[in-house]
Amino acid sequence: MPVSPESATVPAAAVSPSNPAEFGRSARAILVTMLLLIVALTGILVETTWRNPSGAVEVPPPDPGSFARR
Repeated sequence: MPVSPESATVPAAAVSPSNPAEFGRSARAILVTMLLLIVALTGILVETTWRNPSGAVEVPPPDPGSFARR
């Protein structure tokens, strides 16, 4: 059975505008979640880079030589 373009569209009356109070509550929840994620990611970044500053160069231990020279 073919679908006509008229039956595929949603009527404008079916989509009702949301309540402004619900929108404000949702916006606040999203904002708080974003702020918590930013703080958490900043904490992880500080924890992983605090001990090794970017200017420091890690020196590997000296090579003991090959097994044949021991």
